[in-house]
Amino acid sequence: MNSCKQWIADHRLICTLLALVLLGALVCGYFLYGRPAFLKSKYKLQYTDSILKSAQEFDLDPYLVCGVIFTESGFRPQAKSGAGALGLMQLMPATGLEEAELLGVEGVTEEMLSEPALNIRLGCCYLKKLLDEFGTQGVALAAYNAGPGRTRQWLKEYGTKEDGTLLYIPYPETQKYVGRVQSAMGLYSKLYPELIATSGD
Repeated sequence: MNSCKQWIADHRLICTLLALVLLGALVCGYFLYGRPAFLKSKYKLQYTDSILKSAQEFDLDPYLVCGVIFTESGFRPQAKSGAGALGLMQLMPATGLEEAELLGVEGVTEEMLSEPALNIRLGCCYLKKLLDEFGTQGVALAAYNAGPGRTRQWLKEYGTKEDGTLLYIPYPETQKYVGRVQSAMGLYSKLYPELIATSGD
């Protein structure tokens, strides 16, 4: 034991360098394998076929759809808000039924709005409508959360920044919502690069 301690004392620089190399390898291993696995356990991806199909139908970024679903429901199809919003993309019943009528989907009931494929399709239709009206992702997401009527009023009262986003959002919840969706969108694009490749098939 003493000889081992003596050897370490005599070769302190080498031992320090070896320890640093080992630490660096552990850190690299975490960021290459551990952290993505941990993030994927939180940012799960489900209903891929429905997301890709609806994103393509309405010319939406599939990662944006993932970000909205994650933020709205955490990919829980039976999620229901206190206000009554339903399903993966948390559609208010009136909005969901309106979008179904717009798409010519007959026989849709409020109970059916929680069905994943239908909910995603109707939610994407509504999101596309907001993007077409408001022009920028941030404003469209604010409208998705707070409603288009309030968002039009905010645009009128406060105006926009140079990039077209809202200069001021008076609802802290909506401000956080926009940031959360865009953050989730970025994470999904890094964690699931195969999604965009699949969407191009």
